[in-house]
Amino acid sequence: MLIATLEGNRTDAFSAEKGPTYFCPQCSNEVILKKGRKVVHHFAHKPPVNCAWAKGETRAHMESKVVVADALKARGLRAELEFVVDTMAGDRRADVMAWSPSGLQIAFEMQHSPIGIEEIERRATSYARAGIAQIWIPFIKPNVWTDGHNKSLGEFFVERYSPRQFERWVHGFNGKNGMWMYDPVDKEFWLGHLEGHQYYVEQTSWYSEGGEENSAGGFFKYSKRYKELTLEGPYKAENLRIAISKRRAFSAREYNWPTALVASLEPI
Repeated sequence: MLIATLEGNRTDAFSAEKGPTYFCPQCSNEVILKKGRKVVHHFAHKPPVNCAWAKGETRAHMESKVVVADALKARGLRAELEFVVDTMAGDRRADVMAWSPSGLQIAFEMQHSPIGIEEIERRATSYARAGIAQIWIPFIKPNVWTDGHNKSLGEFFVERYSPRQFERWVHGFNGKNGMWMYDPVDKEFWLGHLEGHQYYVEQTSWYSEGGEENSAGGFFKYSKRYKELTLEGPYKAENLRIAISKRRAFSAREYNWPTALVASLEPI
């Protein structure tokens, strides 16, 4: 984790110095400051560990939070890493919480590992009830770059993309705006759009016992597994600004989206 407390005050691992005793904001147990050339500066629990905040985080996930927070601060906005939202149950941390000039809170959720639909809907509903705008940003899977191709300048296309379940939820939550995605290798953002993928069912024919000829196929059908993914970009965090819109509650099959303030990104 990137945040600990020192004498009751929040401090981040980048400004912290070795020597003082730091504590976990969740369980209040002592944590160790880890700094080095090969690791993201962070705090780690001392074993034995039973704190929910002690679960391992990838380097890419921690780096993504810093990328977002630094870009927001450079724009003069207040931004806090791993900010605790009191109205949420379970792990109550937003990866990054920002405040607009008018005081509106905006939660950034950088989604590296898959998250269950019940969990993402619970968190989204909690943000909505608290009046917090939210944006969910999935990480781009490495195979995207090998499975797709450059369609044109600034546009990358994957004809057969198998979206993770939570990506389908995020795309539906954002509606026609599409979903912003993060490339952890180049630390850049892409705007993604999912469209239906059609495949051709080959025509076949056979004869029944009575000698009657039967046929099937010979048409295009929408795939349940695959979508077509178009990515527009890339964009550096400092070249994007925040836009806020409001969406109404909606349900479709196994997905539910709350009435909420939706944050999106726009190129400057």
